[in-house]
Parts: sequence; C-alpha cells; structure tokens
Amino acid sequence: MSLPLFVYGTLREPTLLAILLGRRPAPPLPAVAPGWRAVPAPGKPWPILARAPGRAAEGLVLLDLTAFETDLLDAWEGDAYRRLPLAVMIGEELHEAEAYLPVVAPAGDAPDWSYGAWKEVHAAEAIAAARAEAEELRAHLISIRPN
Repeated sequence: MSLPLFVYGTLREPTLLAILLGRRPAPPLPAVAPGWRAVPAPGKPWPILARAPGRAAEGLVLLDLTAFETDLLDAWEGDAYRRLPLAVMIGEELHEAEAYLPVVAPAGDAPDWSYGAWKEVHAAEAIAAARAEAEELRAHLISIRPN
C-alpha cells in the first residue's frame, strides 16, 4: 500500500485534480510540511518545495489514490520531480506521506509561491491543459502497464 500524497501546489486545485484522476477523490486533509516552503519553479507558474528551517509549506493530503492514479500523477509531474517520503503534520499529528520534490534544488533566495495568486492568474490555463492531456496520459499508461 502506498503512502498518502502531500500536494502543495497546483494539485490542490480540485477541478484540475478531478480532471487528471477522472474522478473526485475523497476530501483531502489540510496539512503542512515542516521545514519546507513552496517557491516558484524557475521560469514556471507552479511551485517546487525548498528546505526552510522554521517554516512549513501548506498543502493537502490525498488518502485514497490507487496505484494507477499515482502513476498518472507521476507522469503529469514529469521528470523535474521525484515522489519521495516526507514528514507532514495533519492537525497536531506527524505523519509520513509522499510529495513531489524537485530534482534540482531552488535558489535560496527564491520568493514564496502563493496558491491564491496562482489560482487567480493561472488556474484556468492549467485546467485547460489537464483537460487536453489527461485522457492521453491515461491511454499511454494503460498501453504500457502489464496485464
């Protein structure tokens, strides 16, 4: 069984996530990742996590993803990220989850990334991209999965 998934960026957008998964997942749990913060990926409107002692990246924990859905999200996130274990706080309890961490660490002086600002400016474009790519990603993954 896989670990829950901590999402801190564009996958927090419910419509985008539902389009990618082909369903609405169970309500996610609010969570934070202590020792991390979300910063813009270089030249992109979406975030990556950067180590930040004394800070905590806000996000959500998805609990009910299937192995196929995790593979689908891996494909959506691409080669710039690796899904790795990460400690998160759900309420007052520490839990282990997985998160998409950047392959290349961001610059130490990167500004904070804002989900609210992204949603206002970029969410519609990201949702359109998800609509265009989700079915193709699913078909590709189905074609390469062993029976």
